[in-house]
Amino acid sequence: MAMDKVGLIKTLVPLVLGVIAGLISFIITDGIRSRDPLGIIVLVFFIYIHKFLLPKIGVSLETKDWVAISFMCFAGWYMMWTFLLNV
Repeated sequence: MAMDKVGLIKTLVPLVLGVIAGLISFIITDGIRSRDPLGIIVLVFFIYIHKFLLPKIGVSLETKDWVAISFMCFAGWYMMWTFLLNV
């Protein structure tokens, strides 16, 4: 697989999964502040999904990739959940 395609996959998949995690966090917590830790657990679960999803796509993961994947997933999750809480 071409190197630029691998980099694109390593960027877009975590962002998309982060946005989905933000949507699910919003639905599960239903705007109730006492349920916020449950939304964070959803984020951690979606970061863990990358361990199984990316190798199925054909992307090999190195140790240094996890920092970027975690940050991109967190950024998508945070932006989506914050947007939905303020709408």
